[in-house]
Amino acid sequence: MRKLIFVAFLSLFWLSACSSQQKYTSVIEAIKSEGINITQIESPQEAQLNETNPLSYKLDNNEIIRVYDFGSKEKRELGKKRFQEHQQLLSSYAPIVYQTSNYLVLYYSNVNNSKTATPKLSETKYGEKIQKAINSVE
Repeated sequence: MRKLIFVAFLSLFWLSACSSQQKYTSVIEAIKSEGINITQIESPQEAQLNETNPLSYKLDNNEIIRVYDFGSKEKRELGKKRFQEHQQLLSSYAPIVYQTSNYLVLYYSNVNNSKTATPKLSETKYGEKIQKAINSVE
């Protein structure tokens, strides 16, 4: 009987641990929770999208992320559209683009040997961790 109760308790504990993923309201908070060390840096003026200045961060391997908080999903979509129009004019590698609620996040990785203009998450050091962080933002 004790074994049955112990197994039931252990199963319940395991299920609750697996189903409860921490949710964050801040993209930066979520990224830091993934163990990514970031340092805020000054954003260049040309990084502005639709009158929204990003918060720019340098990762420990000198890669850059820019976080835009547009305040609404509609404004975020307009900002993404503006970014895509601007990116088409450039011939360099494009950043990885993440979106969640009001946020648009651009990850400029140091991947130079990608076969595509935008590297795959698996080709970058932090791409998959940033994706996981973005998925945990409410």
